[in-house]
Amino acid sequence: MRIGRLARFLPIAAFCLAIVLIGSFAPIRLPWIGIVDAPGEDATAVDYDAIEAFLKKLTAKQPIVALTVIRQVEPSPFPGLQQVKFVVEMNGQRQNGLVYLSGTKIFLGQIFDLATQQNLTEQQSGEPQPVHYDIKDLDLADRVPRGKPGGKLVVVEFSDFQCPYCKQATKPIEALLKKYPHDVVIYYKHLPITQIHPMAYKMAMASECARSQKAEAFWSFHDRFFSDPPIRDAAQLREQIGQLAQQQGLETKRFLTCYDNAEQATRVEKDMADARKIGVNSTPTFLLNGEFVSGVQPLENFERYLKTK
Repeated sequence: MRIGRLARFLPIAAFCLAIVLIGSFAPIRLPWIGIVDAPGEDATAVDYDAIEAFLKKLTAKQPIVALTVIRQVEPSPFPGLQQVKFVVEMNGQRQNGLVYLSGTKIFLGQIFDLATQQNLTEQQSGEPQPVHYDIKDLDLADRVPRGKPGGKLVVVEFSDFQCPYCKQATKPIEALLKKYPHDVVIYYKHLPITQIHPMAYKMAMASECARSQKAEAFWSFHDRFFSDPPIRDAAQLREQIGQLAQQQGLETKRFLTCYDNAEQATRVEKDMADARKIGVNSTPTFLLNGEFVSGVQPLENFERYLKTK
């Protein structure tokens, strides 16, 4: 739609319709859209399923866990428009959005009151609410715990052995375990971002081949991968992990066979599937007692969960 077609609506009742992101849920990236044909045979029929399918198509490339249209039409602040709410779950948050309807047309955007300069769409959408996940729904059956299982704080970390921010995240986690050895347990889950970290998947498989022989060897590989200089070459990686396997008392030939044949790829893929299931798309990302938290966290952020339980 051209701006000229939209402009004729602007003077009505001192409201302004701006074509920008829906609601206040900034992580959603929608194409620039003004007016599109709305589903339904006439101006009064609303096909909620078609609206939902349309929104899902627009956001198909976003790491959205769920998008649901609320099946109820309401009057909007803009004269002549009705509105339908939808709910998006993404990045560990749940946020309301709004679709505006006029007959057989849909508006995607925000409504502002020019008199008060308030964003009326944002007001009705509300603040994002954190989503709490049940850690029992994740596949932790053979994840090797570090710390005290059954402690006050359960940390599930989605990480990548080549991620520089994940390396930074190891410091506050080490401090957390040292300060609260009986209150915290850490579970590591793989999310290698292979588009920018070409060795990350292989490193994940190596750590799992080590774990398959000796559980505690997983954390030895973990610590070395984050403490050693970055590895960019597959031959160098194979040499290093062979030496590390020997140092850990593993059967080196069996270990390298496991690595070369990608015998633990399925285990890595299970972790990646768990990441997709809850919308994790960056590393490091943590579940702290089930609450979704992205990025490197200072020690005090972890401590907050110990104090609130």
